[in-house]
Amino acid sequence: MSVPLSVAVTLGLLFFLSAGLNEQVAEGCKCLQRHPQQVFCESDIVIRAKVIGNVASTLPNLVAFNIKVITKYKPSIKKDIRVIYSTKTSCGAHLENGEYLLSGNIVDGVMVFGLCDLVWRWDQLSSVQKGNLSMYQRGCVCEIASCTGASCLTKKPQRKCLIGVKNALSLDYEDALQAVCLPCRDGSCKWQK
Repeated sequence: MSVPLSVAVTLGLLFFLSAGLNEQVAEGCKCLQRHPQQVFCESDIVIRAKVIGNVASTLPNLVAFNIKVITKYKPSIKKDIRVIYSTKTSCGAHLENGEYLLSGNIVDGVMVFGLCDLVWRWDQLSSVQKGNLSMYQRGCVCEIASCTGASCLTKKPQRKCLIGVKNALSLDYEDALQAVCLPCRDGSCKWQK
């Protein structure tokens, strides 16, 4: 018994589509690649903190971590933060004891963070990245955008720093990680290393 070609092609396509969907479901949370300055500017709070350990969570569906704040880079609330929360889902982040750079948002008076926020071990940041943290706030008036081809070569002043093909006006992603996007006197924004 032979199967008509159109049925075989349809079954093949269905197989590959279902395999792709299963892979997406299995992977769970995915974050768009963003420059750390973008994450910084979009967050309510950014801190360097020492994680002391897990504590019992008083909030449903959240994991609680006991911390000691070392530095507040972007405080949106004045009160001391001693406990931070992450979701229990695949988009949540698990922290080991140690120092981290963490960003998140204030939800019902507490800091909540996830995998798409800054969740970086402090000892894995370069000295340049650590230094850039104090300048990120000043660059929040700028936009960091991806570019491709001719859009990476724009000459007019703009309030954007471009990530794409490395040239005089844009940086590739790896070089951009070591830079900060800051406003200039003419109203444009430029990468500063």
